Amino acid sequence: MQIRIAVLGLAQLLVFSSALDAAEADPVSTCFREVDTLFANPGQGWMSQQRAPWNEPRLPCSVVYIRFDWADAEPEQGRYNWKVIDEVMDAWKPRGATVAMRVMTANAHSSGYYTSPKWLFDAGCKSHDYLSGGDDPTSGGKRIPRIEPDYADPLYLEKHGAFLKALGARYDGRPELEFLDIGSYGIWGEWHTTHPAPVELRKQIVDLYQKAFRTTPLVFMSDDAEVLNYALAHGCGLRRDGVGSPWHEQNWIGSKKYSAVEGMADMWKRAPVVFEWFGNFDYLQSQNWSFDAAVNFMLNNHVNLINDNIGRVPPEAMPQLEKLARLAGARFVLREIAIQKSIKAGATLNLHMRWSNVGVGRLQRPFRLRFFLLDATGNPVFTADAKADPRGWLPGTFDLTESPALPSTLKAGDYTLALALVEPGARNPWFRLAIDAPEKDGRYEVGRVKVE
Repeated sequence: MQIRIAVLGLAQLLVFSSALDAAEADPVSTCFREVDTLFANPGQGWMSQQRAPWNEPRLPCSVVYIRFDWADAEPEQGRYNWKVIDEVMDAWKPRGATVAMRVMTANAHSSGYYTSPKWLFDAGCKSHDYLSGGDDPTSGGKRIPRIEPDYADPLYLEKHGAFLKALGARYDGRPELEFLDIGSYGIWGEWHTTHPAPVELRKQIVDLYQKAFRTTPLVFMSDDAEVLNYALAHGCGLRRDGVGSPWHEQNWIGSKKYSAVEGMADMWKRAPVVFEWFGNFDYLQSQNWSFDAAVNFMLNNHVNLINDNIGRVPPEAMPQLEKLARLAGARFVLREIAIQKSIKAGATLNLHMRWSNVGVGRLQRPFRLRFFLLDATGNPVFTADAKADPRGWLPGTFDLTESPALPSTLKAGDYTLALALVEPGARNPWFRLAIDAPEKDGRYEVGRVKVE
Protein backbone atom coordinates (compact mmCIF):
# COMPACT_ATOMS: atom_id res chain seq x y z
CA MET A 1 0.00 0.00 0.00
CA GLN A 2 2.85 2.40 0.79
CA ILE A 3 4.41 1.82 -2.65
CA ARG A 4 1.08 2.54 -4.37
CA ILE A 5 0.67 5.83 -2.50
CA ALA A 6 4.23 6.88 -3.33
CA VAL A 7 3.74 6.17 -7.05
CA LEU A 8 0.46 8.09 -7.06
CA GLY A 9 2.14 11.04 -5.36
CA LEU A 10 4.92 11.05 -7.98
CA ALA A 11 2.37 10.93 -10.82
CA GLN A 12 0.50 13.91 -9.34
CA LEU A 13 3.76 15.81 -8.97
CA LEU A 14 4.68 15.18 -12.62
CA VAL A 15 1.28 16.46 -13.76
CA PHE A 16 1.69 19.53 -11.54
CA SER A 17 5.20 20.20 -12.88
CA SER A 18 4.05 19.77 -16.50
CA ALA A 19 1.35 22.38 -15.98
CA LEU A 20 3.96 24.81 -14.72
CA ASP A 21 6.36 24.21 -17.59
CA ALA A 22 3.63 24.61 -20.17
CA ALA A 23 2.56 27.96 -18.76
CA GLU A 24 5.91 29.66 -18.16
CA ALA A 25 9.56 28.76 -18.36
CA ASP A 26 10.80 30.36 -15.16
CA PRO A 27 8.36 29.74 -12.28
CA VAL A 28 9.50 29.89 -8.66
CA SER A 29 7.91 27.15 -6.59
CA THR A 30 7.49 27.37 -2.81
CA CYS A 31 6.33 24.57 -0.52
CA PHE A 32 4.73 25.02 2.90
CA ARG A 33 4.66 22.83 5.96
CA GLU A 34 1.36 21.79 7.53
CA VAL A 35 0.95 22.90 11.17
CA ASP A 36 -1.17 21.45 13.98
CA THR A 37 -2.40 24.78 15.38
CA LEU A 38 -5.98 24.86 16.68
CA PHE A 39 -7.98 27.70 15.10
CA ALA A 40 -11.30 29.32 15.91
CA ASN A 41 -12.21 29.28 12.25
CA PRO A 42 -15.68 30.66 11.43
CA GLY A 43 -18.59 28.27 11.29
CA GLN A 44 -16.84 25.10 12.44
CA GLY A 45 -15.13 23.29 15.28
CA TRP A 46 -15.94 23.73 18.94
CA MET A 47 -19.16 25.41 20.15
CA SER A 48 -19.16 27.01 23.58
CA GLN A 49 -22.40 26.90 25.56
CA GLN A 50 -21.55 29.82 27.82
CA ARG A 51 -24.11 32.58 27.45
CA ALA A 52 -21.29 35.02 28.21
CA PRO A 53 -17.51 34.44 27.98
CA TRP A 54 -16.86 34.34 31.72
CA ASN A 55 -13.70 32.36 31.10
CA GLU A 56 -11.78 31.06 28.12
CA PRO A 57 -13.41 28.17 26.27
CA ARG A 58 -11.45 24.96 26.69
CA LEU A 59 -10.75 24.98 22.93
CA PRO A 60 -10.78 27.81 20.38
CA CYS A 61 -14.34 28.44 19.22
CA SER A 62 -16.09 30.75 16.79
CA VAL A 63 -19.68 29.69 17.53
CA VAL A 64 -21.73 29.85 20.73
CA TYR A 65 -24.77 27.61 21.10
CA ILE A 66 -27.88 28.41 23.17
CA ARG A 67 -31.36 27.03 23.73
CA PHE A 68 -34.27 28.93 25.17
CA ASP A 69 -37.90 28.36 26.10
CA TRP A 70 -40.62 29.84 23.93
CA ALA A 71 -42.25 31.11 27.14
CA ASP A 72 -39.18 33.22 27.92
CA ALA A 73 -39.06 34.77 24.45
CA GLU A 74 -42.81 35.52 24.21
CA PRO A 75 -44.13 35.84 27.79
CA GLU A 76 -47.27 37.58 26.49
CA GLN A 77 -48.80 36.99 23.09
CA GLY A 78 -47.17 39.33 20.59
CA ARG A 79 -44.77 40.83 23.17
CA TYR A 80 -41.28 39.54 22.54
CA ASN A 81 -38.35 39.36 24.91
CA TRP A 82 -35.41 39.28 22.50
CA LYS A 83 -32.96 39.83 25.37
CA VAL A 84 -32.62 36.05 25.72
CA ILE A 85 -30.83 36.12 22.35
CA ASP A 86 -29.45 39.66 22.06
CA GLU A 87 -27.56 39.52 25.35
CA VAL A 88 -25.64 36.47 24.15
CA MET A 89 -24.84 38.05 20.78
CA ASP A 90 -23.66 41.25 22.48
CA ALA A 91 -21.56 39.37 25.04
CA TRP A 92 -19.67 37.43 22.36
CA LYS A 93 -19.39 40.24 19.84
CA PRO A 94 -15.93 41.36 21.08
CA ARG A 95 -14.69 37.79 20.48
CA GLY A 96 -16.01 37.76 16.90
CA ALA A 97 -18.15 34.71 17.67
CA THR A 98 -21.53 33.98 16.11
CA VAL A 99 -24.54 32.43 17.85
CA ALA A 100 -26.47 29.28 16.97
CA MET A 101 -29.75 28.53 18.72
CA ARG A 102 -32.85 26.44 19.26
CA VAL A 103 -36.28 27.32 20.63
CA MET A 104 -37.92 24.69 22.84
CA THR A 105 -41.63 24.14 23.39
CA ALA A 106 -41.11 21.30 25.90
CA ASN A 107 -38.05 21.26 28.15
CA ALA A 108 -37.39 18.55 30.73
CA HIS A 109 -34.94 20.91 32.45
CA SER A 110 -37.43 23.74 32.91
CA SER A 111 -37.70 25.12 36.44
CA GLY A 112 -41.48 25.02 36.36
CA TYR A 113 -44.54 23.69 34.60
CA TYR A 114 -44.34 25.79 31.41
CA THR A 115 -41.92 25.84 28.49
CA SER A 116 -44.46 26.98 25.92
CA PRO A 117 -46.15 30.13 27.26
CA LYS A 118 -49.08 29.84 29.66
CA TRP A 119 -51.16 32.12 27.46
CA LEU A 120 -51.09 29.48 24.70
CA PHE A 121 -52.91 26.95 26.89
CA ASP A 122 -55.20 29.61 28.35
CA ALA A 123 -56.26 30.30 24.75
CA GLY A 124 -57.37 26.68 24.45
CA CYS A 125 -54.39 24.80 22.99
CA LYS A 126 -54.62 21.10 23.73
CA SER A 127 -51.79 19.61 25.79
CA HIS A 128 -50.24 16.62 27.52
CA ASP A 129 -48.64 16.45 30.94
CA TYR A 130 -45.39 14.54 31.32
CA LEU A 131 -42.84 13.57 33.95
CA SER A 132 -39.14 13.49 33.19
CA GLY A 133 -35.92 13.86 35.12
CA GLY A 134 -34.59 12.21 38.22
CA ASP A 135 -31.31 10.57 39.11
CA ASP A 136 -30.08 10.00 35.55
CA PRO A 137 -28.65 13.40 34.53
CA THR A 138 -29.43 12.79 30.85
CA SER A 139 -33.17 12.36 31.43
CA GLY A 140 -33.84 15.91 32.58
CA GLY A 141 -33.71 18.10 35.65
CA LYS A 142 -35.91 17.97 38.72
CA ARG A 143 -38.67 15.39 38.32
CA ILE A 144 -41.74 17.60 38.34
CA PRO A 145 -44.95 17.75 36.26
CA ARG A 146 -44.53 19.68 33.01
CA ILE A 147 -46.79 20.49 30.08
CA GLU A 148 -46.23 19.78 26.38
CA PRO A 149 -48.45 21.25 23.63
CA ASP A 150 -50.44 19.02 21.36
CA TYR A 151 -48.46 19.67 18.18
CA ALA A 152 -51.37 18.65 15.97
CA ASP A 153 -53.59 21.37 17.42
CA PRO A 154 -54.13 24.07 14.76
CA LEU A 155 -53.88 26.69 17.50
CA TYR A 156 -50.34 25.56 18.31
CA LEU A 157 -49.31 25.74 14.64
CA GLU A 158 -50.90 29.18 14.27
CA LYS A 159 -49.41 30.77 17.40
CA HIS A 160 -45.99 29.18 17.15
CA GLY A 161 -45.88 29.99 13.46
CA ALA A 162 -46.49 33.65 14.33
CA PHE A 163 -43.61 33.52 16.81
CA LEU A 164 -41.24 31.98 14.26
CA LYS A 165 -42.26 34.62 11.72
CA ALA A 166 -41.31 37.35 14.22
CA LEU A 167 -38.09 35.53 15.07
CA GLY A 168 -37.15 35.33 11.41
CA ALA A 169 -38.04 38.97 10.77
CA ARG A 170 -35.54 39.97 13.46
CA TYR A 171 -32.69 37.48 12.94
CA ASP A 172 -32.80 35.80 9.52
CA GLY A 173 -29.66 36.57 7.55
CA ARG A 174 -27.94 38.51 10.32
CA PRO A 175 -24.18 37.85 10.41
CA GLU A 176 -24.39 37.24 14.17
CA LEU A 177 -26.55 34.13 13.62
CA GLU A 178 -24.67 30.99 12.51
CA PHE A 179 -27.55 28.53 12.20
CA LEU A 180 -30.92 27.71 13.72
CA ASP A 181 -32.06 24.27 14.83
CA ILE A 182 -35.52 23.28 13.72
CA GLY A 183 -36.68 22.62 17.27
CA SER A 184 -40.24 23.35 18.48
CA TYR A 185 -41.24 19.67 18.59
CA GLY A 186 -40.68 17.10 21.32
CA ILE A 187 -38.67 17.18 24.52
CA TRP A 188 -35.83 19.72 24.27
CA GLY A 189 -36.87 20.28 20.67
CA GLU A 190 -35.16 16.98 19.83
CA TRP A 191 -38.15 15.58 17.89
CA HIS A 192 -38.93 12.72 20.27
CA THR A 193 -42.13 12.64 22.32
CA THR A 194 -44.56 10.09 23.71
CA HIS A 195 -47.38 12.10 22.11
CA PRO A 196 -46.44 12.18 18.40
CA ALA A 197 -48.33 14.20 15.83
CA PRO A 198 -49.03 12.79 12.35
CA VAL A 199 -46.15 13.00 9.87
CA GLU A 200 -47.84 15.57 7.64
CA LEU A 201 -48.36 17.91 10.58
CA ARG A 202 -44.73 17.50 11.64
CA LYS A 203 -43.69 18.50 8.14
CA GLN A 204 -45.71 21.68 8.61
CA ILE A 205 -43.36 22.67 11.45
CA VAL A 206 -40.43 22.34 9.04
CA ASP A 207 -42.36 24.54 6.61
CA LEU A 208 -42.86 27.22 9.28
CA TYR A 209 -39.08 27.45 9.72
CA GLN A 210 -38.45 27.42 5.99
CA LYS A 211 -40.82 30.36 5.49
CA ALA A 212 -39.37 32.38 8.38
CA PHE A 213 -35.68 31.74 7.65
CA ARG A 214 -34.74 31.97 3.99
CA THR A 215 -31.07 32.94 4.44
CA THR A 216 -29.77 31.57 7.76
CA PRO A 217 -28.92 27.82 7.58
CA LEU A 218 -31.41 25.48 9.22
CA VAL A 219 -30.44 22.21 10.92
CA PHE A 220 -32.86 19.34 11.53
CA MET A 221 -32.76 16.81 14.35
CA SER A 222 -32.13 13.29 13.14
CA ASP A 223 -34.31 11.56 15.76
CA ASP A 224 -37.37 11.85 13.51
CA ALA A 225 -36.34 9.66 10.57
CA GLU A 226 -39.76 10.06 8.94
CA VAL A 227 -39.46 13.84 8.63
CA LEU A 228 -35.69 13.90 8.17
CA ASN A 229 -36.07 12.89 4.53
CA TYR A 230 -38.37 15.88 3.98
CA ALA A 231 -36.05 18.32 5.78
CA LEU A 232 -32.92 17.21 3.92
CA ALA A 233 -34.74 17.45 0.60
CA HIS A 234 -35.46 21.09 1.47
CA GLY A 235 -31.79 21.92 2.10
CA CYS A 236 -31.54 21.54 5.87
CA GLY A 237 -28.42 20.43 7.68
CA LEU A 238 -28.31 17.46 10.03
CA ARG A 239 -27.92 17.22 13.79
CA ARG A 240 -27.59 14.32 16.23
CA ASP A 241 -27.78 14.82 20.00
CA GLY A 242 -26.66 11.61 21.67
CA VAL A 243 -23.19 10.79 20.35
CA GLY A 244 -21.40 8.40 22.69
CA SER A 245 -24.29 5.99 23.05
CA PRO A 246 -23.56 2.80 21.06
CA TRP A 247 -27.28 2.54 20.23
CA HIS A 248 -27.25 5.97 18.62
CA GLU A 249 -24.08 5.18 16.70
CA GLN A 250 -25.44 1.86 15.41
CA ASN A 251 -28.82 3.31 14.41
CA TRP A 252 -27.46 5.69 11.85
CA ILE A 253 -26.77 5.90 8.12
CA GLY A 254 -27.44 2.52 6.52
CA SER A 255 -29.51 1.19 9.43
CA LYS A 256 -33.13 0.11 9.12
CA LYS A 257 -34.35 3.29 10.83
CA TYR A 258 -32.82 5.54 8.16
CA SER A 259 -33.11 3.25 5.14
CA ALA A 260 -35.76 5.49 3.53
CA VAL A 261 -33.81 8.74 4.01
CA GLU A 262 -32.41 9.66 0.62
CA GLY A 263 -29.00 11.29 0.35
CA MET A 264 -28.26 11.10 4.07
CA ALA A 265 -24.71 9.87 3.53
CA ASP A 266 -23.84 12.75 1.19
CA MET A 267 -25.76 15.66 2.72
CA TRP A 268 -22.56 16.92 4.42
CA LYS A 269 -21.35 18.05 0.99
CA ARG A 270 -23.97 20.82 0.90
CA ALA A 271 -25.17 21.55 4.47
CA PRO A 272 -23.75 21.57 8.03
CA VAL A 273 -23.43 18.52 10.29
CA VAL A 274 -23.75 19.21 14.04
CA PHE A 275 -23.22 16.77 16.91
CA GLU A 276 -23.71 16.81 20.67
CA TRP A 277 -22.49 14.33 23.28
CA PHE A 278 -25.05 12.04 24.94
CA GLY A 279 -23.64 13.05 28.30
CA ASN A 280 -20.43 14.31 29.85
CA PHE A 281 -17.20 12.34 29.96
CA ASP A 282 -17.87 10.87 33.42
CA TYR A 283 -21.32 9.72 32.31
CA LEU A 284 -19.91 7.98 29.22
CA GLN A 285 -17.37 6.23 31.43
CA SER A 286 -20.07 5.19 33.93
CA GLN A 287 -21.94 3.48 31.08
CA ASN A 288 -18.75 1.79 29.78
CA TRP A 289 -19.18 3.65 26.50
CA SER A 290 -16.10 4.37 24.42
CA PHE A 291 -15.03 8.02 24.24
CA ASP A 292 -12.70 7.20 21.33
CA ALA A 293 -15.56 5.57 19.43
CA ALA A 294 -17.65 8.72 19.89
CA VAL A 295 -14.84 10.91 18.55
CA ASN A 296 -14.37 8.63 15.55
CA PHE A 297 -18.11 8.56 14.89
CA MET A 298 -18.15 12.35 14.59
CA LEU A 299 -15.08 12.44 12.35
CA ASN A 300 -16.32 9.60 10.13
CA ASN A 301 -19.61 11.45 9.66
CA HIS A 302 -18.02 14.72 8.49
CA VAL A 303 -18.85 16.84 11.52
CA ASN A 304 -18.72 20.64 11.24
CA LEU A 305 -19.63 21.71 14.78
CA ILE A 306 -19.57 20.03 18.22
CA ASN A 307 -21.44 21.13 21.35
CA ASP A 308 -19.30 21.57 24.46
CA ASN A 309 -21.33 19.45 26.85
CA ILE A 310 -18.60 16.87 27.52
CA GLY A 311 -17.79 18.24 30.98
CA ARG A 312 -14.49 17.53 32.70
CA VAL A 313 -12.07 15.61 30.51
CA PRO A 314 -8.92 14.01 31.97
CA PRO A 315 -5.55 15.09 30.53
CA GLU A 316 -5.00 11.75 28.79
CA ALA A 317 -8.20 12.24 26.74
CA MET A 318 -7.51 15.83 25.70
CA PRO A 319 -5.44 14.89 22.59
CA GLN A 320 -8.52 13.14 21.18
CA LEU A 321 -10.69 16.16 21.93
CA GLU A 322 -8.15 18.48 20.30
CA LYS A 323 -7.97 16.20 17.26
CA LEU A 324 -11.77 16.39 16.95
CA ALA A 325 -11.74 20.19 17.16
CA ARG A 326 -8.82 20.43 14.71
CA LEU A 327 -10.36 18.23 12.01
CA ALA A 328 -14.03 19.24 12.29
CA GLY A 329 -15.19 20.99 9.15
CA ALA A 330 -12.62 22.08 6.58
CA ARG A 331 -8.93 22.57 7.30
CA PHE A 332 -6.94 23.93 4.37
CA VAL A 333 -3.25 23.50 3.65
CA LEU A 334 -1.52 25.23 0.73
CA ARG A 335 1.08 22.60 -0.08
CA GLU A 336 2.83 24.39 -2.94
CA ILE A 337 2.53 27.46 -5.13
CA ALA A 338 4.44 28.29 -8.32
CA ILE A 339 4.74 31.94 -9.38
CA GLN A 340 6.35 33.60 -12.38
CA LYS A 341 9.60 35.37 -11.55
CA SER A 342 8.58 38.47 -13.44
CA ILE A 343 5.58 39.88 -15.26
CA LYS A 344 4.62 42.99 -17.12
CA ALA A 345 1.96 45.35 -15.79
CA GLY A 346 -1.35 44.60 -17.48
CA ALA A 347 -0.44 40.95 -18.06
CA THR A 348 -2.00 37.84 -16.51
CA LEU A 349 -0.31 36.42 -13.43
CA ASN A 350 -0.44 32.62 -13.65
CA LEU A 351 -0.59 30.94 -10.25
CA HIS A 352 -0.39 27.16 -9.95
CA MET A 353 -1.25 25.75 -6.53
CA ARG A 354 -1.59 22.44 -4.77
CA TRP A 355 -4.09 22.47 -1.91
CA SER A 356 -5.30 19.93 0.62
CA ASN A 357 -8.39 19.85 2.77
CA VAL A 358 -7.14 17.74 5.68
CA GLY A 359 -10.36 18.22 7.64
CA VAL A 360 -13.32 15.86 7.50
CA GLY A 361 -15.95 18.27 6.22
CA ARG A 362 -16.92 21.01 3.85
CA LEU A 363 -16.50 24.75 4.22
CA GLN A 364 -20.10 25.88 4.68
CA ARG A 365 -19.68 29.66 4.68
CA PRO A 366 -19.18 31.69 1.44
CA PHE A 367 -15.46 32.40 1.73
CA ARG A 368 -13.45 33.61 -1.25
CA LEU A 369 -9.84 32.94 -2.12
CA ARG A 370 -8.32 36.40 -2.50
CA PHE A 371 -4.88 37.38 -3.83
CA PHE A 372 -2.92 40.48 -2.84
CA LEU A 373 0.19 42.25 -4.06
CA LEU A 374 1.80 44.04 -1.13
CA ASP A 375 4.26 46.90 -1.44
CA ALA A 376 7.41 47.36 0.64
CA THR A 377 5.37 48.69 3.57
CA GLY A 378 3.00 45.71 3.54
CA ASN A 379 0.05 47.63 2.10
CA PRO A 380 -2.01 45.99 -0.67
CA VAL A 381 -1.72 47.72 -4.04
CA PHE A 382 -3.73 45.07 -5.92
CA THR A 383 -6.39 42.51 -4.97
CA ALA A 384 -8.26 39.91 -6.99
CA ASP A 385 -10.65 37.10 -6.11
CA ALA A 386 -10.15 33.60 -7.47
CA LYS A 387 -12.78 32.04 -9.69
CA ALA A 388 -12.76 28.84 -7.63
CA ASP A 389 -15.31 28.48 -4.80
CA PRO A 390 -13.63 27.07 -1.65
CA ARG A 391 -16.92 25.47 -0.65
CA GLY A 392 -16.19 22.90 -3.34
CA TRP A 393 -12.86 21.90 -1.76
CA LEU A 394 -13.85 18.60 -0.18
CA PRO A 395 -11.38 16.48 1.84
CA GLY A 396 -8.39 15.45 -0.24
CA THR A 397 -5.63 17.05 -2.35
CA PHE A 398 -6.21 18.93 -5.58
CA ASP A 399 -4.47 21.28 -8.01
CA LEU A 400 -5.73 24.77 -8.72
CA THR A 401 -4.72 27.31 -11.34
CA GLU A 402 -5.80 30.94 -11.17
CA SER A 403 -4.85 33.78 -13.52
CA PRO A 404 -5.66 37.23 -12.15
CA ALA A 405 -5.02 40.11 -14.57
CA LEU A 406 -2.78 42.87 -13.23
CA PRO A 407 -3.75 46.49 -13.93
CA SER A 408 -1.72 48.27 -16.59
CA THR A 409 -1.23 51.16 -14.16
CA LEU A 410 0.66 49.03 -11.63
CA LYS A 411 4.06 50.55 -10.96
CA ALA A 412 7.19 48.56 -11.72
CA GLY A 413 8.89 47.05 -8.70
CA ASP A 414 9.14 44.06 -6.37
CA TYR A 415 5.99 42.94 -4.59
CA THR A 416 5.01 40.30 -2.05
CA LEU A 417 2.25 37.94 -3.15
CA ALA A 418 -0.18 37.12 -0.36
CA LEU A 419 -3.44 35.21 -0.25
CA ALA A 420 -6.31 34.77 2.16
CA LEU A 421 -9.69 33.15 2.58
CA VAL A 422 -12.10 36.02 3.16
CA GLU A 423 -15.83 36.32 3.84
CA PRO A 424 -16.71 39.96 3.16
CA GLY A 425 -19.12 41.48 5.67
CA ALA A 426 -18.79 38.66 8.19
CA ARG A 427 -18.22 39.24 11.88
CA ASN A 428 -15.08 37.11 11.66
CA PRO A 429 -13.96 37.51 8.01
CA TRP A 430 -10.72 35.47 8.00
CA PHE A 431 -10.31 31.71 7.67
CA ARG A 432 -6.94 30.55 9.00
CA LEU A 433 -4.77 28.21 6.95
CA ALA A 434 -2.78 25.37 8.50
CA ILE A 435 0.57 26.41 7.00
CA ASP A 436 3.84 27.88 8.26
CA ALA A 437 3.83 30.94 5.97
CA PRO A 438 4.18 34.45 7.46
CA GLU A 439 0.73 35.82 8.28
CA LYS A 440 -0.65 39.25 9.13
CA ASP A 441 -4.30 40.30 9.31
CA GLY A 442 -5.37 36.96 7.84
CA ARG A 443 -3.12 37.32 4.78
CA TYR A 444 -0.41 34.72 4.16
CA GLU A 445 2.72 35.77 2.34
CA VAL A 446 3.49 33.06 -0.20
CA GLY A 447 6.03 34.49 -2.68
CA ARG A 448 7.52 37.41 -4.59
CA VAL A 449 6.55 38.98 -7.89
CA LYS A 450 8.64 41.38 -9.97
CA VAL A 451 6.53 43.74 -12.08
CA GLU A 452 8.36 45.26 -15.07
